[in-house]
Amino acid sequence: MARKTSLVWMTSLGLVVGCGDDGQTSQTGVATDSASSTMSTITVDPPTSSTPTDPTTDAPPTTSEGTMGMTSDSSGMPTGTDSTSTGMVTATMSTTETASDTMTTEPPATSSSTTEDTSTSSTSEDTSSSSSSTTTDGETTTTTTGDIPCNEMQVVLQPVVPNVMLVLDKSGSMLTKWDHDANPNTATVSRWYSLYAVVDQVLTAFNANFNFGMNLFPNKQAVDGYNVGACPVNPNVEIPVAPFNKNAIMNALPAQNNMTIKGGTPTAAGVTAALNHLKTLDPAIPRGIMLITDGAANCISGAMDAGLFEVYDQSLHTIVGNAFSQDGIPTYVIGIATSNAVTPVDQEGNPDGINPYEKLNELATVGGTAKPGPEKFYNADNQNELQAALDAIITDAQSCVLPLQDEPGFPEFTKVKVGNAYVPKVADCANQNGWKYVDPAPPYTAIELCGTACTTLKDTNEAGVEYYCKPA
Repeated sequence: MARKTSLVWMTSLGLVVGCGDDGQTSQTGVATDSASSTMSTITVDPPTSSTPTDPTTDAPPTTSEGTMGMTSDSSGMPTGTDSTSTGMVTATMSTTETASDTMTTEPPATSSSTTEDTSTSSTSEDTSSSSSSTTTDGETTTTTTGDIPCNEMQVVLQPVVPNVMLVLDKSGSMLTKWDHDANPNTATVSRWYSLYAVVDQVLTAFNANFNFGMNLFPNKQAVDGYNVGACPVNPNVEIPVAPFNKNAIMNALPAQNNMTIKGGTPTAAGVTAALNHLKTLDPAIPRGIMLITDGAANCISGAMDAGLFEVYDQSLHTIVGNAFSQDGIPTYVIGIATSNAVTPVDQEGNPDGINPYEKLNELATVGGTAKPGPEKFYNADNQNELQAALDAIITDAQSCVLPLQDEPGFPEFTKVKVGNAYVPKVADCANQNGWKYVDPAPPYTAIELCGTACTTLKDTNEAGVEYYCKPA
C-alpha cells in the first residue's frame, strides 16, 4: 500500500575486513613480513529514545551472537577471540597475527611506486597514507586511494525502534454494542471491549518493535453531561513513550468490560497532547501517531454547550497536517464503524451536517498516510477488521531507509544485499526496484530501498551493505 512516510529507520552492525597500510611494499609490488590482521564482528544495540523497563516484566527478545570474523589456527580451531556480553547483544572481537612468506601483490592502479614502510602493524583504517591494504586468507592486496581513508567492510542493518503514540477514543459512544465477529449467532460486545482486546494483541506482538505510549480522549475523569465536563484530556498524556511498555499501557486503560465510560470526542486535544510529547523525543528516531476513533471530533476549545458538541472541530486537520508537513510525524487513522453519510441536524451530542467518513479520509490525507483508492483511512466494522487494520499499519510503519553509521569512502563501489540477493542501484525510488543514497551528494549518511527491495526488507527485517575500496 502506498505511503508517503514511514517510521522505522535502521542502524548498522559492522564487519571490518581491512584496508590500511600493512607490511613493507616495494616498487615492484612485493610485500614482505606482512601481518594478517583485524577481522571483527561487532553487534550494537539499536538506538532508542528511552531506557528499557524492568526486564523481569517486559523483557526484550534474545539476540544471537554474530559469527562473522572468526579466525582459526592451523588446526582449524578458533583463536584470538574475546567475547563480552552487553546485555541485549554480545560483541565478539577476533584478532590473529601471523608472519607470512614473501608475497606478490597487485600493483597500484594509479601509482608507479609505493612508499616503503618499516612498520609491521596493521590497522583497519589508513588516515594519512596514499595506499591501503586488505588481508584475506593470507593474501594481501594493495589499493591506491590517494588521501582518502578507506575501510572495506560488510554491515548488517537492523531496525531502529520508532516512537509511537496510541491515541484512543474513550467517549461514551464506545459502549455501543456491535457484532464484533461478524457472526449473528454470537453475543454482541461493546466497541471498547473490542478495542481493548486489539490493543492488547498488538502490544503483545510488537512490544519489542515499537516504543509505545498512550493517550485517551477524553480522560477517565470525563462526565456524562452536555458541558465541558465531558471533554477533559490529560495534557501530559496518560502513558509516555517507552520501550517494552505493554504492561504500563494496559494497566492505564479502563477495564475491558467497563460499562461506565463517559464523555464527548475531544480528538484535537488528545492528538495535541500526543504530538507535544513526541516533539520532546529525538527527531532522528521516527515518530508517529495511531489514532482510533468511533466518532467525529467535537469539544471545540472555548466553545460552550451546543457549540461544544454540535459543531465539527476542523482544527484537528490543521494540527495533524502541520505535524506531518513541519515535523515529519505521520498520523494513521482508524475509524470504528464510521458512517459514510451526512449527519442530521439534531441536538444529540454529535456534529451536525458533516460526513464522518469523508472527514477521516481528509485526516488520513493531510496526515501523510492515505491509502490508495477511495477509502484513505482504515474503517473497521467489526473486531476482526479492527485487528487487520492495526496489523496493516504496523507493517506499513516499517521504514526502508537505512542510516549508515560509517560513510563509505568510495560510495560508487557500495553493494546492497536484501533477502540473500544483491539489488541494483537506482536513481528514483518512486518507480524503480533497488536502492539509492538518500542524500543527493556526499556525505552519504543513509540508503533507501525501493519497490520490491523495500517489500523484501520488511519481510526479512535486515539488509547487508558492503563497502569496497575498489570495484568488487
